[in-house]
Amino acid sequence: MKLLKNIGIGIAFIFLIWETSGCGPGTYVTGGVEYNNPTWAPAYYPGVRYYYLPDIETYYDLSDGDFVYLDNGQWMFSPVLPPIYANYNLYTGFVIALNTKVYRPWLHHQYYVSHYPRYYYHNVYQNNYASIRGFNENVRKPIIWKNGERDNATNHWISQKDRVNPVQLRTEQKPKAPQMTNYYGKRIGQPVKVRHQMMQGRMQRVHEERAVPRVHVPAPAMKMSRPGIKSHHT
Repeated sequence: MKLLKNIGIGIAFIFLIWETSGCGPGTYVTGGVEYNNPTWAPAYYPGVRYYYLPDIETYYDLSDGDFVYLDNGQWMFSPVLPPIYANYNLYTGFVIALNTKVYRPWLHHQYYVSHYPRYYYHNVYQNNYASIRGFNENVRKPIIWKNGERDNATNHWISQKDRVNPVQLRTEQKPKAPQMTNYYGKRIGQPVKVRHQMMQGRMQRVHEERAVPRVHVPAPAMKMSRPGIKSHHT
C-alpha cells in the first residue's frame, strides 16, 4: 500500500513538472484536444494551440498541423509553407506562443501584425536578440535559446531541406477550404476611414512649419534712370 502511495506521489510530481515547464516535440493532450508540437518549434507550453511567425506573418495550428497564411486575400491552410517562404528557416525563426485562450487568431490578424511587426525583436532585444528564440504570451517572457540549441537547429534545418516534402504524408486527407479574411465583420479592400486621431493636429503643423528652413530669395534689383538723362532709344 505504501508502495502504491509513493508511486502516486511520483506520478503527481512528474505531472506538476510537465505543467509548469516547457516540453519538446511530441503529442500533448490539453482539455481533451490533442496538440502535436513540431520538431522546429520551441519547447511546448501546456495549453498552447497556436504559434505566430511574425517575420512571415503566418500562424501554425498545433491541433491540425497546418500553417495558416494569406494568399490573394484568403487564409490558406497547408501542412507546409508556400513556395515563397521555401527558404525560411523554421528551426531558428522567431516564434510567438500565443495565449491559450485565443481561437483562430488569424481572424484578428490586425492585432498580431501591429503588436509583433516583422523583425520587431531586433529593436526590442537589441544586441541580445540572437539569444532569443521567441516570446510566450502566457508568461509574458522571451523564450531563450539553450547552449548549442541554435547551432543544432540550423544543422537540422539544412539536413531536412533535401528530404521528401512532408505534404506527401497527408495526401489522403482532404485539404481545407480557404477562409476569407474577416476583421470583425468588416470588408477588406475598402478605403480606410480617416478618424480624428489619425489627422495632423494644429500644433503638429506649427511644429513642422518651424522645422522647415525658409530660404529667402532676394528680389531682382530695379534699374533706375538718372534725372535729366534721356534715353538714346526712340
